[in-house]
Order: sequence, then C-alpha cells, then structure tokens
Amino acid sequence: MTVQLPLDGVMVLDLSKLLPGSLCGQMLADMGAEVIKLEDLQGGDAFRYSYPTYENIGSYFHILNRNKRSLRLNLSAPKGREIMLRLVDKADVLLETFRPGLMDKLGLGCEELSRRNPRLVYCSLTGFGQDGPYRNLPSHDINLLSLSGILDLIGERNGPPVTPGLQIAGVGGGALNCCIGILAALYQRVQTGRGTYLDVSILDGTTPFLSLCMAEYMATGTAPSRGGNQVGGGTAFYNVYETADSKYLALGCLEPKFWGGFCRAIGREDLIDQQFNPPENQQEIIQEVQKIIKKKTRAEWLEQLEVKDICISPVNSLEEAYRDPHIRQRGLWFKTEHPMDGKVGQQGFPIKFGPVRPGLTRPAPGYGEHTEEILLELGLSKEDLESLVEAGVI
Repeated sequence: MTVQLPLDGVMVLDLSKLLPGSLCGQMLADMGAEVIKLEDLQGGDAFRYSYPTYENIGSYFHILNRNKRSLRLNLSAPKGREIMLRLVDKADVLLETFRPGLMDKLGLGCEELSRRNPRLVYCSLTGFGQDGPYRNLPSHDINLLSLSGILDLIGERNGPPVTPGLQIAGVGGGALNCCIGILAALYQRVQTGRGTYLDVSILDGTTPFLSLCMAEYMATGTAPSRGGNQVGGGTAFYNVYETADSKYLALGCLEPKFWGGFCRAIGREDLIDQQFNPPENQQEIIQEVQKIIKKKTRAEWLEQLEVKDICISPVNSLEEAYRDPHIRQRGLWFKTEHPMDGKVGQQGFPIKFGPVRPGLTRPAPGYGEHTEEILLELGLSKEDLESLVEAGVI
C-alpha cells in the first residue's frame, strides 16, 4: 500500500553541508519531499569523510542525508548556474547555508531566483543571520551557546562552564527552526500563491532554550546562576544523585505532589515542607538526600521508587539509552542496509502522522550518485552530460 506523506510533491534544493542544514533537509525528505543535495566538485559534504566511517562513507553523513539524491554541480561555472536555474524553475524550496552575500555573488540570490520562480521558498540558514555586527563571523555550536548565555548556565556551582557533549544550538536553534520556518512558508504560499525569504539564524534560535531563565532575569534584574537556579542544580527536588554503584539518578520532582511522594518513599517526610527553601538552605537538603541515595544501587532505587509515581529516571549512558526498552519500541535508533557500507546507523523520525512514522525510503546517496539521473530528467542528453564533465561543471 502506498503511504501518502505530508510533503509528497514538494521539491527541495539542499545546498547545505554538515549538521544543521543537512538535518533539516533530511526531515523534509523523511516527510516526503524530493530533496536534491547539491554538492561541489571538491568532494562535497565534508561529513562524507569524517570519522568514524563505515567502508566508504562517514557515519555522520549517513545519519543526516537519507532519502536524498546527490547532484555534483559547479555553481561558479556559467553552465552550472544555468543548470541551477533550471532546477529552481521546478523547485518549491531552496535551502542554503553560505555566508551572507555569497549566493548574490553567484547570481543565485533570493531576489534573482524569486523573479524566475515567485513561488519559491528561499531559506538562508546561518550562524548569526543576514544582518548585525556578527553576520560574517565563522562559528560553531560552542560559540553560539556561549554568546547566547546558555553555556554560562551549564556546569556546577562555583565551577567553570562545561562544554556540552552534543550540538544543542545546531539542532535546536538551527535544523528544527529551519524546518518549522519552511513548513510555515509553504502553508503561507497556499494562502498567498507566493513564496518568501527566510532568514534563519542559529543564534536567534537559541532563545527558546532560555525562556524561563531570561524571563526570571528580565522580571527581577537578577540572573539565574550556574548550578544555582531552580532547574540547574540549585534545588534538591530537581537534581542528579549518585547511587551506591557509582551510577546516577535524575530526580525531577518539581510539583509538590511528586516531591512529597519522594520524601515519603525515602523516609524523610520532614523534608516535604522544605521543598522551596531559599537557595542558601538548598545545599544542606541536597546533601541529606545524597547521603540517602548513596546507600542503595541504582537498580534498587528504581525498583523502590518507580512504582510510587515519582519523576525519577536512570541517567543512561548512550549504550543504555540505545538498549532502553521504551526507546527501542518507539524506534528512535535503528540500523539499515546500505549498498556500499552494509549495516549503518539511523535515527527515527520523531513524529508520527496517525499510524505512520516517516522514515527511510532510500539510503544516503553516494557522492554525485544521481547527477546523470537528475540532469536527464531536466532534458539534457547523454552528449550534454559528457561535455559538462569535460568542462568541469558536473
């Protein structure tokens, strides 16, 4: 039975590399869009070669580029630009991650392309956006987190900021916001008949992560501190505790009913009324709870507490998370067969549409794998392709 996906019939030109843009493009492809990944003639997306690799292709590329077709194209060459314009005539979305102004220099800026295709949704995803004093600066996840104020909040009280072991800004501030913007623009086009330009800044996209902390600062003039705010290690009811076997439990008893249930379960009803004691008293409560939790193993505590309707969970390692029965049942991580690399790891699409979870329909493409196929669909001949190869266009 053929499954109708939400973006069936939508064509996306994905000019991005590495994480944020590639993940956005993959999410659109998972939802049914035809995504053509345009890659340069200097090797394409660097994630193809990044460690760790399988036999031929990097694992990072595999997990961010399924369901796409790959087209090798030199956009700097006049004939390469001509091919790009022919693709734009058919496209619904263009996604690019170059520094501001580069696409204009290539003659492929939004104003130029929108004249050819007024229905085009043109999305520029950058670290800092199209204006502002930082617009042309290079950056990576750690830089954007540090500028936003997020990095200063990660770590223990009286300790230094801690470098996160995952890409918060690129995924949450970049890929997901980019996908939201494109979907909204496609819906707007249904109403207006015209596309639009999306200026998506990853730094701008970090602001929702700071909603509660910044709200507190703007209301009181006092900023939450590292390791000291209510949900950042400064309270006993929302914290991480070490168990007897040197593992950890995460306690998230924000509501009084959960905190009360926890205190009764560990035999410390006297702590119930102290849940929201001022910060200077919280450390003493944290130490008291830690002494108790240290008396049993993680498994023993989970057996005792999980039946009590308490917000408590194991701090899983990646290996434990991969094997977790609920995560397994939800299909969040899996392996699939790739024609060049054998079994490769994949991430599940995070949303179900009714009974349907969008997922893998084709493996991540080889470098330029679909160049001939796509150009023949555009109406070029085999002879045309041969001359384009000789000219260094494809």
